[in-house]
Amino acid sequence: MVSRHNRKARRATRRFRRIAVVAAFGLILLEIASAGIIELGLVGAERPSYQLPRSKPFWIDQNPHFGMWHEANTQFDDEKICFSASYATNAYGARDRKRVRNGKSPRVVMLGDAFTEGYGLAQKERTSDLLEAKTKAEHLNFGTSGHFGATQSLLLYKHLAKGFDHDVVIFNFVPDSDFVDDDPKFADAYLGQYRPYFVLRGGSYYLKYVNPDQRGLSPAEIRKEEHRFLGRMFENFTYIANLIDATADIVVEQLSSMQGPPVSTGAVYSGYFDFTQAQAERLIYVLEQLMEEAGDRTVIITLIPRPSDFNQPAMTPIHALLDVLAPAYPNLHVIDFRDVFRGDGNLEKYYRSCDAYWSAEGSAAAAGVLLADPIYRKALALD
Repeated sequence: MVSRHNRKARRATRRFRRIAVVAAFGLILLEIASAGIIELGLVGAERPSYQLPRSKPFWIDQNPHFGMWHEANTQFDDEKICFSASYATNAYGARDRKRVRNGKSPRVVMLGDAFTEGYGLAQKERTSDLLEAKTKAEHLNFGTSGHFGATQSLLLYKHLAKGFDHDVVIFNFVPDSDFVDDDPKFADAYLGQYRPYFVLRGGSYYLKYVNPDQRGLSPAEIRKEEHRFLGRMFENFTYIANLIDATADIVVEQLSSMQGPPVSTGAVYSGYFDFTQAQAERLIYVLEQLMEEAGDRTVIITLIPRPSDFNQPAMTPIHALLDVLAPAYPNLHVIDFRDVFRGDGNLEKYYRSCDAYWSAEGSAAAAGVLLADPIYRKALALD
């Protein structure tokens, strides 16, 4: 004879099983619906990669001098809604092939952020690799994503890239993001990143590190990534998690747009126009330091526009700003990709639709501009 207690236990077990079946069936339907929404392009969310996530991020605040960088000899597969790319680093932590410090002249060092690193591009599609293939001169890529500003590029050059034989420095400056990335007023926007800034005090700049306790690859940072492992598992293996993330981003973006851009004086922010006086003076100081570090080497500063920058007049304040450096540094040369590209009636082809970084065609077009530039050609003895 079955006791009353056992009968209740069995009924509870059956109810639990029915609830579990209904919940599982509901989740399956929700996953199918989420997949349909994402695959049909109704919401710009990432697709699951179906790969185990890394226990550590690829971009991490691990360098004591310039913060954001990569671990050496590592690989990361990056899957987004509009691209799929694989990144691999060399022994120095650069996303580049194997390099040695001593190399055959002429040799080029490339500095900058995600555009330089080739975020979302195959390594062979990057501007640096296209230039190396065409010129047979090594183009050492020291770019990195992760809100990497001009001060960080300067410190990377001083403490790492300068130690490699080279004759030319190319610094890719992105006005849309680099003015803000370098402004200590916006340090709180970077979620506790360990970042260097030049801060003005008493008429002089001094170097200040934000979140100094996070110097290097801290145990706390590793623990944080370990805690995020489960969330990344859901993102990598379900459409639901990615749809939720994308929807949350849309809500945050809408709320942010109601407050206006961080430093813009116009309806649409353009770094070519909307930088502040303090940001301009800081950039000039950083570039002066870069020129001093480079010595008599040829230094080429390229200005990389984002799509919104093409909606502005031809002449921009940033050109007048950089002209300030010309008398003191005859070895400095400025190339504005905006001036070259703005006559093209199909600018969209240069950028990916999901994030407005270089497409493969945009990266190739930038390489073509450099290959046609007389100063670049002279520096590499191409003529």
